[in-house]
Amino acid sequence: MADDERRSVRRFSRLLSPAGLVLAGLLFLAPFLTVSCDAPGGYGRAAPGGTTTYTGWDLATGSTPDVTADKLLPPEQRRSDVLAPQPLAGTVLVVLVVGVLVAIGVGRARTRRGVVAALAAIAALFLLVNQATVRVLVEERLREQLTGPLPAGKEIGDFVHDQGGFGFALLALVLVALGNLAGWVRLLRAPGDAAVAPPASADAGATVPGGSAPTAPLPEA
Repeated sequence: MADDERRSVRRFSRLLSPAGLVLAGLLFLAPFLTVSCDAPGGYGRAAPGGTTTYTGWDLATGSTPDVTADKLLPPEQRRSDVLAPQPLAGTVLVVLVVGVLVAIGVGRARTRRGVVAALAAIAALFLLVNQATVRVLVEERLREQLTGPLPAGKEIGDFVHDQGGFGFALLALVLVALGNLAGWVRLLRAPGDAAVAPPASADAGATVPGGSAPTAPLPEA
């Protein structure tokens, strides 16, 4: 592969990490969790048959979730569906910002890949724990708001569903973590750092500084 092609590949691969982290952050605007309000009495502001949708941003900031427009309960029957800001969700966003800055600003490849791998792994772990925590909170609130027994064969957890925003954000973070971990291990085994050009070796055909190119020995008579 030509030098220009190698440099192009390196530049492209370096863009993958910040792009993956930015994608994970943007996915916080997508649904992370939904509550299908077929439970007796519905849930929050949603009547039975409606759906309450929490985005990652709603979870991080404590914003009001979306509810199916034509399934809103009358104002006097509505109950709270707003969750307190979740610290782990907010922490994930902060870690993503730090990871993007490291991926863009750190020149030493070994350090950059190691730090980004660690940050992406931490963000993925926090995201998993946050999702599990939120499910418990929503299930407890739904149980408190029931106005009658659950349908036969149903449990509270059957009405709470993980959504694609959470799944794809987690996948993006895992891929960034694994990709940078593999690069870090490869650089760790290499004699030098990819950010520093290796010294030129003086082989048989190289020109000696300050002198002429070495000549091949004459064959013995």
